[in-house]
Amino acid sequence: MFKLSRAVQEDGPPPTRQAKVRTLVFRLIGYAGVGLFIYLILKTGPKEILRTIGRLSLLEVGALLGLRLLYWLIRAFNWRALLVSAGERVPFAEVLGARIAGYAVSYLTPAGSLGGETVRIFCLDSVERNKVLATVIVDKTIEFLAGLSTIALAVVFLITEFALPERQKIWLFAAIALLVLALIFIILKQKQGLFTWALDTLKKIKIRIPFFENRRDKILETDAHISDFYARNSRLFLAIFASYFAQSWLWATEIYLTFVFLGSGHPTFLKCFLIVTLGSFYSFLPVPGSVGVYELTYVSLFVLLKIEMSSGMAVIVIRRLLGMVWAGIGLIPLVRKRSAKALRPAGPPPGPCPSA
Repeated sequence: MFKLSRAVQEDGPPPTRQAKVRTLVFRLIGYAGVGLFIYLILKTGPKEILRTIGRLSLLEVGALLGLRLLYWLIRAFNWRALLVSAGERVPFAEVLGARIAGYAVSYLTPAGSLGGETVRIFCLDSVERNKVLATVIVDKTIEFLAGLSTIALAVVFLITEFALPERQKIWLFAAIALLVLALIFIILKQKQGLFTWALDTLKKIKIRIPFFENRRDKILETDAHISDFYARNSRLFLAIFASYFAQSWLWATEIYLTFVFLGSGHPTFLKCFLIVTLGSFYSFLPVPGSVGVYELTYVSLFVLLKIEMSSGMAVIVIRRLLGMVWAGIGLIPLVRKRSAKALRPAGPPPGPCPSA
């Protein structure tokens, strides 16, 4: 899994000492996550977890895989809509392949979300790199805004449905309010040129980063694409926001149906929604597939919501397997892209420069 992170990178000079230390730290975090995952399974009881998973029928497994397919189709459709708004009509199959390829890298390597988004940018090499980058930035911004909205809603449910100390209620609301305000600030800056503003701000405080300063023209082009989207596509912005907001409910539906398929007692749909939204913070840590961190986050929520641990761990394992299936599918377009690149004649690559 760690070798894949190197496979998706461009050839370049040998890694520096700092890069080697960073790689070692990521590996140690990954190993710790795997160890924590194994510990939680052993503590719950492997036989009990396997017995619970064995209750699934092939039809029910197919239904869960179908929900994941719907999830990726919606995300690919959102991204393609942004590309169309930028004047690029990329075939839907190519967009879907790039989307899932990015997920595979995010899931299987320490590169995390940043590495996955970079991969999906480079997968669409038929489109100007700055334009693709702009659509990905807008896409992630809207996704984060929708995600924070669902988290805020989940916090309201948590406070009203469960008895929490007054201080915790205040801290929860304050944290969500600050996050939402920060994201709104970023959106407003995107309309005016976020990256150019960031470079100018650094320059004012006597900080200059040559890598970015040498590419200021490219950064200006990216900012122009982003600003243009916000100026002309307010309805599309709202439509994509609604789509990502609805996806949280789709995730909740998957977890709820998984519990139902496993039989015995199962949590309410509201509790499944709380699990999905409040458990989303695991994705911010640089652990391959968030192994261990994901499980610990969900186990903590199972305890809070008083969910049977054997059923909860069975749901986690099933979702892990579903994630691995789609990560495996995502490797197919990635391998095809690399194979096609290897077969190209020697010479300058067509299209825009990869360093854009």
